[in-house]
Amino acid sequence: MSYPEELLSNDPGFGRGAGEGLYDPAFEHDSCGVGFVARLDARADFGVIRDAVEILVNLEHRGAIGGDKATGDGAGLLVQIPDALFQETCRESGFTLPERGGYGVGMVFLPRDDTLARKAVRAFERVCEQEKCPVLGWRKVPVDADTLGEFAKAGQPEIRQVFLSRERLDPEAFERKLYVIRRLTEKTLVGGGDDPSPFYVASLSGRTLAYKGMLVGTQLADFYPDLRDERFRSAFAVVHQRYSTNTFPSWRLAQPFRFLAHNGEINTLRGNVNRMRAREAILESGLFGEDVEKIKPVIDEDGSDSAMLDNALELLVLGGRSLPHAMMMLVPEAWGSMYLMGQDQRAFYEYHAAFMEPWDGPAALAFTDGRYVGAALDRNGLRPARYTVTRDGRVILASETGVLEVPADRILSRGRPVS
Repeated sequence: MSYPEELLSNDPGFGRGAGEGLYDPAFEHDSCGVGFVARLDARADFGVIRDAVEILVNLEHRGAIGGDKATGDGAGLLVQIPDALFQETCRESGFTLPERGGYGVGMVFLPRDDTLARKAVRAFERVCEQEKCPVLGWRKVPVDADTLGEFAKAGQPEIRQVFLSRERLDPEAFERKLYVIRRLTEKTLVGGGDDPSPFYVASLSGRTLAYKGMLVGTQLADFYPDLRDERFRSAFAVVHQRYSTNTFPSWRLAQPFRFLAHNGEINTLRGNVNRMRAREAILESGLFGEDVEKIKPVIDEDGSDSAMLDNALELLVLGGRSLPHAMMMLVPEAWGSMYLMGQDQRAFYEYHAAFMEPWDGPAALAFTDGRYVGAALDRNGLRPARYTVTRDGRVILASETGVLEVPADRILSRGRPVS
């Protein structure tokens, strides 16, 4: 943020009451912009994408920007798979998709080096063949690199979408199989030599898809023309504008991740990661069966704290828990004896504390598994978030109120997520 010139001096009073009244700019902190927009009737609509892009534009002040004045720390959307768009564009690319729900989509960042990219594609397809989820085809994602800043362009990957057949798997088993495929491929293709754009799978699911990059909110829809196509329809969109505090910006660390978008810091991260690693020796799952060995290590320690929280959430949800259940385990309420809550609710937290420690720190979270969309605050409420429910059936949540202009007579209710 910017301050008046008189505050940007060497005056020893700066930071000690140099502001107005009790306000002191030295205590000012900024943080990521996070939120979602969703339709209560669950009907996929291009208007949701348009609203999500507008939210990102209005949250741009919550993101950081590079020294070239055009490279953002990261911005993105996590949405439902836009079936209408893909049915037509994939035919144009030379292959046909099954009906909605019969395929999965991966958003893949490939190295710009042609040799490394071909190697990555072959390795990915081999894993898919071994796991009996054949690749239907690849789509080159339309992008406009002219919108990028110098630093973002230097690390820009080749961006493609891969389409996989669901075969005879039920939807839940298919999501688990896609998770296994992604982990096996990631372990096969570690790094990318000297290429500044190594292999990375931004999302791989039969339900959701991530569009993100080293951008600011105003660049996202310009960089990805898909987001301006009216065939691109979704019932929800999770949004994120990144302000990096503990990791250097990169394309792979832009958010949202595969399940969540996070504003804050995980202060207990080292303990969380160590305990997750320790559990891997005894990790079992009736749903994954022998595939459980293929997903280890569960936590990718090259990621940010938000990415590692997303890794843990992914495991719990694909391991059979509902999204709300998993989030209550990872980011529990304050449930000690001094807090007023029902006996069953307190027992829930006490039971789960025996095998999952809280991922603690100031946090505002928006999350989805493609069916549920939700938000939560940490138990200390140290990150702001506000929601609005409109009379036309939209829920709008963000780091601050007013991210979409809604006439007062169209507002049904307002509030804040539970911490």
